[in-house]
Amino acid sequence: MKRGFFRIYAEYYDQIYLKMKDYKKEAKVLNGVIRQFEEKRSKNLLDVGCGTGEHLKHLSSKFKCTGMDVNKSMVNIAKKKVPNAKFKVADMIKFSLNEKFDVITCLFSAIGYVETFSNMVKTLENFRKHLSEKGLVIVEPWIFRKDFKEGYVALDTYESDKVKFARMATSKILRSAWIIFMHYLVAEKGKIKYFKENHKMLAVEYEDYLKAFDLVGFKNVRFLKESLWNGSRGLFIANA
Repeated sequence: MKRGFFRIYAEYYDQIYLKMKDYKKEAKVLNGVIRQFEEKRSKNLLDVGCGTGEHLKHLSSKFKCTGMDVNKSMVNIAKKKVPNAKFKVADMIKFSLNEKFDVITCLFSAIGYVETFSNMVKTLENFRKHLSEKGLVIVEPWIFRKDFKEGYVALDTYESDKVKFARMATSKILRSAWIIFMHYLVAEKGKIKYFKENHKMLAVEYEDYLKAFDLVGFKNVRFLKESLWNGSRGLFIANA
């Protein structure tokens, strides 16, 4: 798996998403979901694909938290936000921590970056290996293949006294891959620069997620539809 992108994405991630997502509200809802579906009282939590740590910032008052992401730049940002959490730079497919967790979360479609169905199975196997007995896993999926919108163009902008930027994105499904083409215009210090990044994601259906959870041996697999918070793509929930 190629992990060389995200240089620009990491640098401007918070500017893009802090105005789009209410992380405090999401964390509150997530805490309620955990308490509803846990089979034992959960004390520690691993957030896989934690990004810049916004969810952990609010969850760390409820749980002993560990964050993990493949992107070192994002982890460095998260460390400053959540000094009472532990962090690890690692790939979700093959990470190995000398610890088990009561809850493992993988939010905001981070699971999509495993790219293939077989990698999703390996990732869920790794999650199960790191869950304590009767532990809970919560995965927010990437957009289901059936919901792909041909020709859709996304536009996000940000402006402050120091920086202005615009990000436009289109996507295509090429065979079994969902490719997102991101283009940035960034204005800083009187200069305008152009950058681009391609993100390769899972292109699978709802049934494929269920199949992967079943293959790994998770129990009580449920799917909560996207009424939890604005922009949620639903949540898959299962017990070890």
